Amino acid sequence: MKKVRILVSMFFVVFLLGGFVWAQFLEVVTEQYPPYNYEEDGKVKGVGTEVVEETLKEAGIDYDIKVLPWARALKKAETKKNILIYCISRTEKREKLYTWAGVIAPINFYIFALKSRNDIPEMTTIDQARPYRIGTVIEDALDQYFTDKKFSNIDRVPKNEFNIKKLFLGRIDLWPMSEYTANFLVKKNGYDPKDLKKVYEIKGFSGGDQFMAISNTTDAKILQRIQDALKKIKDDGRYKEILSRYE
Repeated sequence: MKKVRILVSMFFVVFLLGGFVWAQFLEVVTEQYPPYNYEEDGKVKGVGTEVVEETLKEAGIDYDIKVLPWARALKKAETKKNILIYCISRTEKREKLYTWAGVIAPINFYIFALKSRNDIPEMTTIDQARPYRIGTVIEDALDQYFTDKKFSNIDRVPKNEFNIKKLFLGRIDLWPMSEYTANFLVKKNGYDPKDLKKVYEIKGFSGGDQFMAISNTTDAKILQRIQDALKKIKDDGRYKEILSRYE
């Protein structure tokens, strides 16, 4: 009888420890990047947010989402344990800085200019953009992209709302951005997306996808739990249903 009680006690210890592993708390960080992720009326919204929330709910992992300046969010995910970051472009420079959990949304990037700028033609190579002032957000993937290509006329700001105003005021010439995000932000800031023109498609940038990633020091079991949950919501149609609301 005593042996039975000991075995039962051991079972519950293992059970509780196992529950503790899956009850791990993740701090989730993101930026203002609508319609993929953004804060409005005190709530974090967007297609990427909905996919992340549904995935973590399916995985049974507790979390809290914070919207931060992008450079701070990247650094936090690079240096701290139990951090999940989204929506993040998977670039060569970032490959080893984070552990990649999976694709959460498609995305296509273009360089935009004002349609009224007849002096800025459509471009066939990225080098044709070199003479122009380009607006980027400090340390985001597009900023890194143009920096790595040794562009000299980069105008860096903390958030894209500043780039929109600068573009329409003629203080920058070009604005690289994903198509859905450009349209969303331009409307939100009181301008008309019809006043923009695409002058160059940044083909192959980030593989056309947005990811969620976790800090490298996070338990591998947590990663597996997240990946399994993401696969499940894609297989059962929940993922497609979320994306359809933003198309």
